[in-house]
Parts: sequence; C-alpha cells; structure tokens
Amino acid sequence: MVDVPAVLVSIPFLADTKPHHRRRIIKQAINQLPEETRRRVYSLSRGSSKYEVDAIMGSNSNTITVGEDEVHVGLFTEAARINHACRPNAYYRFSERRLTMEVVAFRAIQPGEEIFMSYVPLETPVEERRKYLQDHWGFNCACSLCRASKLDADNSEAWREKVKSLKSTILDARSQEYYQHAIVMTEEWLQVSEWDMTPPFMPDYHDTLADLYFLKGDMVNATRYARMAVDGWARLGSVDEEQLERSAAFLHRVDELNEKGR
Repeated sequence: MVDVPAVLVSIPFLADTKPHHRRRIIKQAINQLPEETRRRVYSLSRGSSKYEVDAIMGSNSNTITVGEDEVHVGLFTEAARINHACRPNAYYRFSERRLTMEVVAFRAIQPGEEIFMSYVPLETPVEERRKYLQDHWGFNCACSLCRASKLDADNSEAWREKVKSLKSTILDARSQEYYQHAIVMTEEWLQVSEWDMTPPFMPDYHDTLADLYFLKGDMVNATRYARMAVDGWARLGSVDEEQLERSAAFLHRVDELNEKGR
C-alpha cells in the first residue's frame, strides 16, 4: 500500500505560528485540495479538540523527517485509517525521496483480517507505550496483546527488552570490530523477535548480516546475504528503489572483490 501526504506541515510553522493563524492557514490548504482528497480528509476520525483542524490533524498525522533535520507533520489519509496494535502485522516505511508512506505486510494476512501497524517503536516499554498512545492519540490501547494473559504480556515485554538490548550491543560490537560476536547477536535478534511475532523487516536484516560478514572477511556469506537482500528489496517492489540500489551496489562490490580474489 502506498500513500502520499494530503497535508505536509513543518514543525517550525507549528511552533512559531499563533494557534488561530495556524488553524486558518491549514484549513485553507485543506479546502484547496482536489475534491476527492478533501473528502477523505474530512471523513477521517477526529480527536477531542473543539477545533476541527486540530481534531483531524492531531489524531491522524505522522511525524516524518525530510532531509537531515527537517521535521514535518504529514497527513496520509489512507494510512491514517489503519489502526494501532502493539503486536502489528504490518510495518510502515517513509520515503524522503518520493514523499510516500508505504505499508508493508511482514506476514500473511488472511482475507477479512484487519491490518494493524504500531504507532510507537516496538521496543517501547508497555507503560511508556500506553502513556504515549493516550497522550498523543487519545485512546487506551485494547489490542490483542494488551488483552492477552499476563504470561503472554510479560513474555512479550521481556523479548522486546532483549531485542532492544541486542540492537544496541550489535552496534557496539561492530564499532569495536567484534564482527563474529555481532553476527551471533544479529541471529539471536531474529529468533527472539520471532518469538514475539514481530520479526524484523527481512531485507534490512539480510543487509545487516551481509555487512557484518563482509567486514569479517567472510565473502561467501557476505555474498549469500547480499543476494538475499537484493532479492527481498526487488520482491517488495517499492516506489522508492533507493534501498534496492544500495543493496545492489553492495552486492556488485562484493562480486568484484570475489573476482579479484580468484
């Protein structure tokens, strides 16, 4: 699923403009949209604010980064209709180059099954997650994980804390050139996240392993995982091929070094 922003507002504008001017300008912008886009904006669910623009934007927008430090609030009218779950079945990815939001399933979704994505990073502790959802989105989460047994909820919390720790340690091990240690922990990251039914996005995961094996000097496995990453990005069929181009360039570099080594 691919969506583009109906409204894109810079954070400095939101911070520096008086509220009544901000609401007037954003409403004028919405009213200048094509009729069908405007209809989708006004048909979105609304928050508790008494001001129409704030009620729509506040409960339906995403914070996105364009460039190195240009933070914006984007209203994606189709993606905004996807509900939150603490154990989702889809990821969302924002492309700076294309200004698109892609929603990508990471497991088979059955006919009639609702699509969910997480509004907060998966490793966020449960109490922080619930507070953020209440403060920023105005609801108390009642997803399947939040309604699960205490054992299931506690296990999920432990697994996510483990994944968060593993990611940090992997980066430290890579920076200190403990590549084999980083590889072992990367494989453990996949296993632990699968226990929680929230696996990493596999092309990203294969890119990580390809990089680590390359740094270690294991060209056989570097080639293997680089090819898996390229295949994964190609199958995704993203409107933004930047990741595919990067993976393909890395694979080409590995292949060239393999040829020189023969």
